[in-house]
Amino acid sequence: DTAVFLVEAGGTLKNAIIGKNQKEGVHCDDHDCTIENVWWDDVCEDALSVKGGTASSVTTVTNCGARSASDKVVQHNGYGTVNIDGFYAEEFGKLYRSCGTCGDIPRTVTLKSVYAVNPLVSVVTVNKNYGDKATLSNIRIKTSNGNNNVKVCQWSQGGSTPSNLGDGPSGTLCHYSESDVQINQ
Repeated sequence: DTAVFLVEAGGTLKNAIIGKNQKEGVHCDDHDCTIENVWWDDVCEDALSVKGGTASSVTTVTNCGARSASDKVVQHNGYGTVNIDGFYAEEFGKLYRSCGTCGDIPRTVTLKSVYAVNPLVSVVTVNKNYGDKATLSNIRIKTSNGNNNVKVCQWSQGGSTPSNLGDGPSGTLCHYSESDVQINQ
């Protein structure tokens, strides 16, 4: 698939707006990318796909936003860590998804300072059987219907057909406390 932007390892995409009618937004094919002040409007498949890399690879997403993503905003297919700091997401399936069909690779995500409006599935989905780790802090969620039963961090069984196993704080799999998340406050 053709991405609007392909960011190489060590590269930075900064101060961009990605409009409608794209299939793929940004690809970071070899991990170790910096995405800063990028806005995705009407996300088609994924806003950002992080692929490749090594266990020590880190991709940083800072002060970004996206809306109208029926599925995923950030799709993490590769190794290593994705750090998301300062993100506005509106009407989305999942803000972050650790790939459930990409093989037994442990992935790590840190989310802080996120404002999520009307999540359709979850803010984060990780794979329990792959040893994924998610750490969340300063997460604010607003729902238009006032529903407080939002899946903040959901975990699944990765494989050819990933299946949901549960959600909520759970050790290093979904590491956060209730005070780290505010829903409709």
